[in-house]
Amino acid sequence: MVACSECFSRWVGAGGKLQCTAFECRPGTDSFTSLPLSQAEVPRDSEKVGQDLGLKLEQSTRASRTLALPSFASAGAHISATMHVGNSQFVLVAVTTAVIFLLLYLVTEDSTKIASPEIPVESIFDEEALERKGTTGSGAAKDPSPAPLPPVQLDPEVTKLVRAIKEATRVAAGGGGAEPSFSDDDRNAWNAENPCRSRRELLPKYARRKHVQDVERNGQWDEVLREYSRLHRTCLRTSGNLTDYFMSKSTSNGCRFLVADVMPGAGLGNKVLVVLSNILYAILTQRVVLVPTATLLPFVFCEPFEGSSWRVDNATVPYPPLSHPSLWQLPQYFYKDFDRRMKEPARNLSGATGSRPYASAVTYDSGKVKDQWHPRDRFFCSQEQEEYRDVPWLYMTGCLYTLPNLFAVGSFRPTLEALFPDRMALTHLLRTVMLPGDTVWDRSIRIDDAYLAHADRRVGIQVRYKDGTPHYRKMNELYNARITECARANGILPDVDVSVDERTDDSHVAQAAHPKRSVVTVFIACLYTGLHDHLTRLYLRHPSAGGESVALVQVTHEDRQEFGVEVDRQALAEVVCLSFSDDLFVTPISTYGGLAQAYGALKPWFLEIRPRANQTCTRGVSVDICYQGGLQKYACPYDAAVDGQPISGVVPYLQKCIPEDYARGGVQLITAPLS
Repeated sequence: MVACSECFSRWVGAGGKLQCTAFECRPGTDSFTSLPLSQAEVPRDSEKVGQDLGLKLEQSTRASRTLALPSFASAGAHISATMHVGNSQFVLVAVTTAVIFLLLYLVTEDSTKIASPEIPVESIFDEEALERKGTTGSGAAKDPSPAPLPPVQLDPEVTKLVRAIKEATRVAAGGGGAEPSFSDDDRNAWNAENPCRSRRELLPKYARRKHVQDVERNGQWDEVLREYSRLHRTCLRTSGNLTDYFMSKSTSNGCRFLVADVMPGAGLGNKVLVVLSNILYAILTQRVVLVPTATLLPFVFCEPFEGSSWRVDNATVPYPPLSHPSLWQLPQYFYKDFDRRMKEPARNLSGATGSRPYASAVTYDSGKVKDQWHPRDRFFCSQEQEEYRDVPWLYMTGCLYTLPNLFAVGSFRPTLEALFPDRMALTHLLRTVMLPGDTVWDRSIRIDDAYLAHADRRVGIQVRYKDGTPHYRKMNELYNARITECARANGILPDVDVSVDERTDDSHVAQAAHPKRSVVTVFIACLYTGLHDHLTRLYLRHPSAGGESVALVQVTHEDRQEFGVEVDRQALAEVVCLSFSDDLFVTPISTYGGLAQAYGALKPWFLEIRPRANQTCTRGVSVDICYQGGLQKYACPYDAAVDGQPISGVVPYLQKCIPEDYARGGVQLITAPLS
């Protein structure tokens, strides 16, 4: 038996980690019993722990919701008995308490958008947790760059790509073979101006999962991205004023550019997938990709290319093409000129058919699907790609994910197959190029620390009602029933003992029969609360048959889709949390859910949304998502070997999307099984 105040002093002196003992003060005494943590009863109620520590977390203005049945164990301790100690001890307690409150404030500041998180006390004082806030004990921020990988043996096809990028960099630097100076001081200054903690902290979140194997980091892709970053910053540095460079139709440094835009009104999922498809295309063709600030993506994600910036606006480079028709060639005229050159090679050699355009729009806001949503079919042909190589500036917009069809291009396919033998190109690009900015990452980490980190199994559920509130009111009950039935039938969510009611003593007996419970945490992303309410009723009123505890988390429910930087940031934070799952349910034809599956390298369960269907769900066949507008046959008039042929016959791993995801066809890249 030792004094409560002495124990409290030990607790503070040990950094508040409570790794060795727990204590409970006895009423009316100044003593406590020291117990190993494995034997101690620790308070489980986050609200009680918060009151004991004087912590009050700001509630979400969006009526954030959470239910934990039972709650995660929080390593807290009752300290109210310190009023019985002597004066000197009281002073010590007062000082240490003030220190604790200060640390609590530093860790929990800006803790918005989350409903009363149950934060284990030890995590508040853990140095690693403080580093996640960008602060260590000395107050210095750590370098956000991940540890470098050992050298990798490049496939010969990847070596060709790296050499092509290096050659483009050499030419851009003036032919001297060395890029403009980018010293360690320059690198440190750039990282300080463009912090990105997720670059270092994202991958470990996937490695910790117990029920799913993660994809290995791709060393070849890392090397390609490193070389491309050099090209990107070299071209922008040697181009000088980009407006003057474009308006004067300069080609002085040999650099070629791609403006990667998106259609107005596109949601986060569509925007990310469109731009990411075009980034991979830019790397394959050694173009400097520029992303318009109007897409809002540069305000949501980290700068991806070290020492450079992907941002551009239409005051710097005049676009879109229809607003500047004298500066951009439209796609229909590009193909007409190309056909004329191919049909009249003699005149082409003499230059009679005219020169190549300086700037060409691959897609543009014409109001027609074929020109606005994604590139025309002929864009995915080798001969046409050779023609595009001679155009210094390209403009691409769209609303559809087109990456899979890059594998259909004969001149790209050997490189892509060597670079991504697992065919998980989208996952590798998302985890290296589309990294959440620090504002987004802070939110994801706060949600994860409060709700997900201590779960034995994490289940993500994304539900979308395509026609808004009327569709929700009509289909909510059906969707809820199908999700629950599918999850229970496949061992993802536990069965419940419906014979036991919470109003009887039997429920207490049932809980006592399973003293050691595993925790399944369900993270729900939806504009509506119907599923959360349904699962709350199910798992609150009845114990699980196997004794598992089910925790439910839904942090937002706006009831309608909004647009803007703040909306995109919150949406991405929830996408990231969904991607941390061991099991993922998504809604068909939803790029938002597709984004989560690709970040997490997960084969999802597709909710069956067709009212008359017999099944409740279908397991996906690939980590990659459906290209909803993908062509089924080649349309390459100057490549007789493939023209008119089914793409899946030429490239077997490009298959029609499963009907449960997209009934109209589309194209899906079938990823290789994880070994």
